[in-house]
Amino acid sequence: MLLQGWAIALMVSFLGTLFLGLYSALCAVRILRYWDQNADTARQICLEGETWLSSALMQYGLFFQLFSLVLLVLAADSFSGQLAGAMCATGAFTANGYGIPALFVKIVMVFFCGYWLLLHRLDLQVETYPLVRLKYVCLLLLIPLLLVDGTLQSLYIFSLEPDVITSCCGVLFRPAENDGFNLLNPFSVPLLLSLFYSLAMLLIGMGIWLQRRISQTTGRVRCWPMGFYACCWALFFVVSLWAITIFFSSYIYAMPSHRCPFDIIQAEYNYIGYPLYLTLFVATFLGTGCGVAEMVRCREGLEPVVDRFQATALPAALILLIIFLLLSGYAPLRYIIAGGEV
Repeated sequence: MLLQGWAIALMVSFLGTLFLGLYSALCAVRILRYWDQNADTARQICLEGETWLSSALMQYGLFFQLFSLVLLVLAADSFSGQLAGAMCATGAFTANGYGIPALFVKIVMVFFCGYWLLLHRLDLQVETYPLVRLKYVCLLLLIPLLLVDGTLQSLYIFSLEPDVITSCCGVLFRPAENDGFNLLNPFSVPLLLSLFYSLAMLLIGMGIWLQRRISQTTGRVRCWPMGFYACCWALFFVVSLWAITIFFSSYIYAMPSHRCPFDIIQAEYNYIGYPLYLTLFVATFLGTGCGVAEMVRCREGLEPVVDRFQATALPAALILLIIFLLLSGYAPLRYIIAGGEV
């Protein structure tokens, strides 16, 4: 698998991200060591320039992470044609013990890079740069996670063996007793859908309530609800991926035994997976980002900046959530209208 174009593209993408991350880390070390907001020296001016450079590098790094996430899914789909028993990306990811962890860490990296850029944008809107040390400590903490990402990705590719029989989505997620599923078994489908739509309604209700109270509450009175709201978004993200896999995807494929969260990005299904996942990822980032921003709201000069961000992010997250619900519910609704049974 190492000489395949997909594998080479993944390694090149990782090396590009690693280069950008390490150079940004060097900037972070210099800034943490020598930064003095009250100084008016040539070195301080140079360090202020490096904050902009590191921001640009992190933006490119986020692009590479998003690109490599999509690339990893497409690569797994390509690998599935050469693995015994695999018929889609699900089978390729479960062909060894590194595929699912590699995918999980890559998703986490996308969100964490986005949170860093959020902190950076908030920081730049205040003349005193109140988050400069915090954000560069966070940047240094991202480097080990980036190395873990690259290591798991490499181990996944190196460990793929075409002769080893693997299982595919039809086996991993097939119906079991009591309408459960082998890999994602704790909840029945009705209970899972109840949780999915209950969380969605909770997020919509809380989003509207928080939007109205942004300028009316401060301190812990506002911190705890915003933190709970962000946690609900994180939970909804996990539940949504779960629901897409074992319920919504089978209606998109019009095949009860086909439950793959990856094939929905293919051309034969009108690339429906791209807008579906894009709205989910961006909405989750904005929703959880409100909680991240709230944690630094007490810093000097950041209160109005955070208020402006949340005033924009909250309604944007709700709009994207509604679009996601419409996209995910379209295929089952069309099936029911056509006379099918759930």
